[in-house]
Amino acid sequence: MPEASAGDKTEKATPKRREDERKKGHVVQSPDVTSAVAMLGTFAVLRVMGPSMIKSLSDGMRGMLANLTSAVSGYEDMRARMTAALSVLIGVAVPVMLVAFAATVATTLAQTRLLVSLDQLKPDLSRLNPLEGIKRLFSVRSLVELGKSILKVVLVGAVVYFEIQPQMHTILLLYNMSLAQSFSWVAGILADIGIKVAGVMLLLGAIDYFYQWFQYEKDIRMTKEEIKEEYKQMEGNPEIKGKIKNLQRQMARRRMMQDVPKADVVLRNPTHFAVALKYEHGKQRAPVCVAKGRNAVALRIVEIAEENHVYIREDPPLTRALYQAVEVGGQIPAEFYKAVAEVLAYIYKLRRAGRR
Repeated sequence: MPEASAGDKTEKATPKRREDERKKGHVVQSPDVTSAVAMLGTFAVLRVMGPSMIKSLSDGMRGMLANLTSAVSGYEDMRARMTAALSVLIGVAVPVMLVAFAATVATTLAQTRLLVSLDQLKPDLSRLNPLEGIKRLFSVRSLVELGKSILKVVLVGAVVYFEIQPQMHTILLLYNMSLAQSFSWVAGILADIGIKVAGVMLLLGAIDYFYQWFQYEKDIRMTKEEIKEEYKQMEGNPEIKGKIKNLQRQMARRRMMQDVPKADVVLRNPTHFAVALKYEHGKQRAPVCVAKGRNAVALRIVEIAEENHVYIREDPPLTRALYQAVEVGGQIPAEFYKAVAEVLAYIYKLRRAGRR
């Protein structure tokens, strides 16, 4: 069967289509957002912890320079010196690496909604097809990606220029500062530039995310024939049928419970069965069952009746018989007229007495 063209795909994707695409690992995701958040977190840590990191590096370098003036006494001395140097480097690098890693993972999971799919790792021979590669190279998406790359270079270059240009006088005077002061000042400027660049990248990432969302919605659109075929498949699926029936039962039960407060009487047995009846004189030929249930449902019917001051009558034989004989929304059979009429007459008598 030939693949449908993009022009034929005029319908929004169904929930099943979306779930199928998700299982394949196809979700809305912008790598630019992930990179920008990781960059922002990294430079924010450098800006906040920069002074302490520089101090640690300076102290470590002083220690290493001091050790250079003394001869190595043996293997243990060499190992101690190398351990001290590595400890300084690890102490500075680990916080930055942890923040970058955490930001990357958190942003990715937030975009994919905790999706873990191995389908993207499966080999796809179509990617090796040179004709397909040429099509992708000259596609609209490739042109958009090229435009994004050019825009990134321009904006990042502008941020760097406008951040460094006012500092040129200070940069020329760095030779008058001590090594620690120069290092601290340069690190601060680089951190500021990094944060601003990350902010620009985050803005571009947000725009890219909406573009990716638009493209994703376009890619997963369906033809009318695909929707019809999917509906036929779902109708024949026993699991789907079961879910639909269960949903229908839940909706019917919810509507039934909403009608209990309108009942004239609830007959109970006393915990296993409950039947709620309503009779409107002149509108109905016989009382109508507005709700019925057994076990937990029966107890819930009684509970709602109590909350709404509906008269409750314990009559096990009549309740069981009515439960078996009448469906919700149906009129009671003729053989129950007399018994139910006696109950209703008693209720009307109580109501008249209450009005007095």
